[in-house]
Amino acid sequence: MIYFFVALVVICLLLFMVAIKIIDFAGLSKRCEGNENLKYLKAKNFDNLNALPISFKSDKGQTLNGLLYSSAKVDNYKALIVFSHGMGAGHLAYTTEINYFAQKGYMVLAYDNTGTCTSEGDKLYGFAQGVIDLKHALDFVKTRDDLKTLPLLLCGHSWGGYSVCNVSAIATDTEIKGIVAFSPFNSMSKLIRDNARLQTKANLSIFTPFFYLINLIRFGKAGVLRSCDSIDSNEIPTLILHGGNDLQVTLKNSPVGRKHEIKNNPNARTILCDSKFHNVYLAKEAEQYLNDTFARISALGENTPEAYEVYQNIDYTLITKEDLTIMDAVSDFFEECVMKRDFLN
Repeated sequence: MIYFFVALVVICLLLFMVAIKIIDFAGLSKRCEGNENLKYLKAKNFDNLNALPISFKSDKGQTLNGLLYSSAKVDNYKALIVFSHGMGAGHLAYTTEINYFAQKGYMVLAYDNTGTCTSEGDKLYGFAQGVIDLKHALDFVKTRDDLKTLPLLLCGHSWGGYSVCNVSAIATDTEIKGIVAFSPFNSMSKLIRDNARLQTKANLSIFTPFFYLINLIRFGKAGVLRSCDSIDSNEIPTLILHGGNDLQVTLKNSPVGRKHEIKNNPNARTILCDSKFHNVYLAKEAEQYLNDTFARISALGENTPEAYEVYQNIDYTLITKEDLTIMDAVSDFFEECVMKRDFLN
């Protein structure tokens, strides 16, 4: 019997170590600097978009850097939107969306997470770090007289969508008027499992509890938050949008695909965009162009002269074209949150 117990412990330890390697393979053990071959749009690329540098400290004392965006044509702001980016290129991957909100009359605070682009940190550490960084961004807002009096709204995509859905669980003293999440995942453990399965074509479900345990050890409560649980436990008006063809975050691991789990929040609302992929805020033709372009680059080989030529000829007007039906729905939702209307009607 003792041999069986020892063998079980050894197997669990081996699985635990392999699970750590899988998490590292997901890109969480290194920095994200974006793609040096891409042109990321800045405030100067848009008419009437102002941007002021901001910085604040996060949990380990690391400085996070970002920008406070506003429209030169707006004097009185409807609210402050704190924007949380997805994994990869930091907040500059979303300047088109940030500009949209600014021109609609919102002030937008956007920053780079730990280990990303302009911010400090030698690696991402984990998906829970995004939630922690967002909490510190909200704490920073409270120190600014020009920001703390504005109604507070949150918006994020993918990893950032997960962060905005869950930050209320650890920022319990912050009043949030509304949340919009584009393509958020529900469970970090299942996202890591699904992405590893995409890469290896193997069923890695056996590692899911180990992913959970590792995140619990590394981050405590923040490491095991589930979007559906966080949404279900508050009454913050929340709008979640997800693409039916999303391969990066599956519908099974999205609050949109698990609507029954958020039924206790009467203010939670979901939109399934059947024909969309992971970037649901983009126009259909923009998202298709984005996917086709990177599929072509992957086929040519990332660092080949042929791939570089594709990069050089990217149509940035097309690849950043927004779906105005989606964006207007989000803007209307935010306005209803600020005005305290019954948005469900």
